[in-house]
Amino acid sequence: MIDRLQYNFSDLPSYEPSVAATHARLDAFLERIEIDALIVTSQDEFISEYVPRRNSQRFALSGFDGSAGSGIFLGKAAAARIGVPCFVLFVDGRYHLQAEAQCDTAHVQLEKLELGVPIWSALVAWLSTHASALRSVGYDALRMSVAQRDRLFEDTQHNALRWTGFAAREVDRAIALPGWQVKRPIFELPESTTGLAVASNIAELNDRLRRHLGEADACMCWLTCAADDIGYLLNSRGYHMPNASSHLGYLFVVGDQAALYLPEGCEGCPVELDAYPKLQVFRNDLGALGRFLALFDVDYICYGADFINCAMPDALRRVWANAHHVNFSPVESMRASKTPQVLGQFRDAFARSSAAIAQTMRWAKYGEPGQRHSEYDLARKINDAYAARGAVGLSFTTIAAHGANSALAHYAAASRDIALEDGELVLLDSGAYYEGGFATDCTRVVLRKTDAATHAQSWQREIYTTALKACIKGLVTRFPADFTGQEVDEVVREVCRARGYDFNHGTGHGVGIHVHEGGVRFAPGSHYALVPNAVISVEPGIYVADKGGVRIENIVVIHPDENERGTVEFENLVTVGYDWDLIDLEMLDEAERSYLRDYERLCAELGNSVTACPLL
Repeated sequence: MIDRLQYNFSDLPSYEPSVAATHARLDAFLERIEIDALIVTSQDEFISEYVPRRNSQRFALSGFDGSAGSGIFLGKAAAARIGVPCFVLFVDGRYHLQAEAQCDTAHVQLEKLELGVPIWSALVAWLSTHASALRSVGYDALRMSVAQRDRLFEDTQHNALRWTGFAAREVDRAIALPGWQVKRPIFELPESTTGLAVASNIAELNDRLRRHLGEADACMCWLTCAADDIGYLLNSRGYHMPNASSHLGYLFVVGDQAALYLPEGCEGCPVELDAYPKLQVFRNDLGALGRFLALFDVDYICYGADFINCAMPDALRRVWANAHHVNFSPVESMRASKTPQVLGQFRDAFARSSAAIAQTMRWAKYGEPGQRHSEYDLARKINDAYAARGAVGLSFTTIAAHGANSALAHYAAASRDIALEDGELVLLDSGAYYEGGFATDCTRVVLRKTDAATHAQSWQREIYTTALKACIKGLVTRFPADFTGQEVDEVVREVCRARGYDFNHGTGHGVGIHVHEGGVRFAPGSHYALVPNAVISVEPGIYVADKGGVRIENIVVIHPDENERGTVEFENLVTVGYDWDLIDLEMLDEAERSYLRDYERLCAELGNSVTACPLL
């Protein structure tokens, strides 16, 4: 689809496996080694959010390609005993409709989870419930985090299951997964872009580790395979995966020494990192890496258990048999609060992205005389608009959804066959990367109106205006500084609930090197604080199945409120006008009207209006 962006994955070989054939191959493998079931995650060995189809075990076994969702594959005999298809797939509310559309019920049983029910918890509960029908269960240690395995073992310890881990890509070979190869260079950003030096990042990392452990003289090894952690610490980028500016690998830090390990799939990448001379690179040679690490007498091995696969810490037990493993990584909190230089990068990136989105939404609304346009054309249009403003890649797969498809929160199959038709909602959720490698993200919805006589239906105006009111509530409220992400979510969500609506996703996610950054988020169950200078989305939505949906998403920076001590305010980074054909003025109070009047005036000054605002 994209051919103007520098980091273009449109030439990625297609992969459309036969789910039935893949099931047969995996069933034969499990039968041969006498295992009844296999845990299948959505991740790769780097615990990535977005995994290319050709490297996704879950896609090969289910046909579902959403970013979140894990499952249990059952051998034929075990599936028959329980009375289910061979693959049981767990998805959250963002993907209920997409999974229904993509999965064949003959092969996949879909477990649709309610808001606030974690996928992993539901998977473990299902496994425990049916444990009496199983004797042995396997897992791919390269594709399961340490925390996932710990919870799995702990919650099933009374079920007498025999566990088998695979750490040598046995499952990939069994299902003939093509795998992923990348050879793009790993390069560094100047300190002027990030405001941080690699040496100071590593010094801060070590200082936080020492404070956490309370042992100033202990020898510590910190490791990660989280690509955004590596990119943050090394000021590095690589665009190795679709929709990510980061690069793959494992990073080990022992004191001021650092080692970057490039495993199979990325071992051929040129490495152009000169700012930190104490960094050593190892290419798909665990023996050489082990000999290097063995030079240090390490007392503690530290990592974030949620963000490292099982296989690497297991391997380190063979290097340092007596070292204590500690579930602690300070990097998430280090990168949550952005430097002034990074905030400058964000402001510039969102200024360019806002202009691209506004232009594209005007086109999506009014079209071109005599021309037929499709969802695919809309996705192409925003790609070209980003590229024209200097974008180098996309920060996620563009959601270009028309009509009923706009009710699919993470619809990603923009179709050439689905035409944009008058009177229907058109949703565009998109984002891009520019030179600094920080993600942008924004969602807007318009009413398609190539004919001036077209008018919105009352239900369309109702859900659009309600979602807009909820978004405004999140943008303008001065929240107590000690609020959690869950409490912000409740405030925004209540606006929708007051009118009888709700949404099966969080109100907001962190944004950084990746478009979904761990840590600060506005969502049920989020106890993370409102970190000053964190960048986060505000994106309430309302989705009416088989009719259409609305999500309105802006990105904000959290700042201490200079006028009211003990509170925070949000700086809005997105300047894209709204569709006033979909706004019911009678539903707006005076404060909302005042906010929208100022916002639309700014958008007009920037050339980013979508429709004329009647308040101006």
